[in-house]
Amino acid sequence: MEMGRIIALGLVGTIFAVMLKKENPQMSILVSVVVGILIFFTVCTPLSGLISLLRDAAEKAGVGSGYFGIVLKIIGIAYLAQFGAQLCADAGEGAIAAKVELAGKILIMASSAPVLTALLEMVMNLV
Repeated sequence: MEMGRIIALGLVGTIFAVMLKKENPQMSILVSVVVGILIFFTVCTPLSGLISLLRDAAEKAGVGSGYFGIVLKIIGIAYLAQFGAQLCADAGEGAIAAKVELAGKILIMASSAPVLTALLEMVMNLV
């Protein structure tokens, strides 16, 4: 049911954007951005349930909440960077889209540093 709503929203937004593109390109871009944001918020509700499920599984597996939070942060950065880059690309700004993707990759590396450090320490203790 959720996917049907998302597809309908996407198709209606696409039709409006295409119809507006010739007469008012700025409004067409605005329609695309608004539809993208609406789709994003539509997906947020099921996503919160998934995060709760994964958090419970991580607790049962004995994974520290700090590491789980870092992994969630990394996943969030990846999705948001991709979403932002796609919005920029849809607006015809490929160069800015590439910079958004690069920034996302750098933030992912910076966020993953504690996990990498802990992994290296664990390997060093084994040797």
